[in-house]
Amino acid sequence: MTMTLGRVAIALVALAPSIAPAHAAQPGAMIIRKASFGHVEVAATAVETALREGRAAQAAARDVLLLPHVRFGITARSHGKARWVSIASNGSPIYSWAFENAAPGGRPVPPSHALRHEIGHDLFIRHLVPSSREGQYGGDAPDWLDEMAAIAFEGTDVTAMRRREAARLASSGSLIPMDRFLTMVHPELTEAPASAVTSDGPAYRVRLAASSDTPRFYAMTRAFYDYLVARTGSPAVVAKLADAFRRGERLDAWVLARSGQRNGSASLGALDADLRSWIQSDARYAVATGSPNGG
Repeated sequence: MTMTLGRVAIALVALAPSIAPAHAAQPGAMIIRKASFGHVEVAATAVETALREGRAAQAAARDVLLLPHVRFGITARSHGKARWVSIASNGSPIYSWAFENAAPGGRPVPPSHALRHEIGHDLFIRHLVPSSREGQYGGDAPDWLDEMAAIAFEGTDVTAMRRREAARLASSGSLIPMDRFLTMVHPELTEAPASAVTSDGPAYRVRLAASSDTPRFYAMTRAFYDYLVARTGSPAVVAKLADAFRRGERLDAWVLARSGQRNGSASLGALDADLRSWIQSDARYAVATGSPNGG
């Protein structure tokens, strides 16, 4: 995966494991525990959080990305550590996360639930749609699909907030139009100056400030994932979309063919209307206030 620091910067902006006995530790010492997904190596106060997030990410990798045997580690991020993902000797990723009161360099600590979101990004790019260009942000998949993989990893509280926001947007007619959503660049990215554009296409850089489109982008992505799961009957729709992308299929055509609109007049406009109607009829999308964080 490329641009891993940028991915985590955006997160700031917007099982029955086999557990090894923990050794007695002084305050601040690291504890190593084995788990069904691999291992954690964190402070005693963060062990249960790291195990919970790791198990959740493991379950989502199985159900959403069809990666039943994925292995990874979770470690405490040390001061000055440049990368949040490193590779173990067996080839599996190790995710470094700041669980304590301050992240390296005094930056705010991301919420623990953002860890599984970021693991979703990495596993999707690592195993399903990798990056083909050096310095590229994320993988080659459209940004909405890349983000959908991560959002599908999220827990119940964040999911409920995103659904409430999507319901509010649907009710006010403010959802991102489907033709724009399926082609847009992640709102937290902006095109680099013309001088940075190469024959391979434009380069991108991470904005330091949140975009006003970010909450809409995440809410729309959550709703679109739920909608596609309902229409296809499978939470692994992300893996199936990734497979279609690797085969060179047009993803808009793939979605239209599976959205229940089989009358020959299917269009993105009709898909917009069907999505709004579905949101308004689904009990999980009760309109309420509240706005989710990005990631």
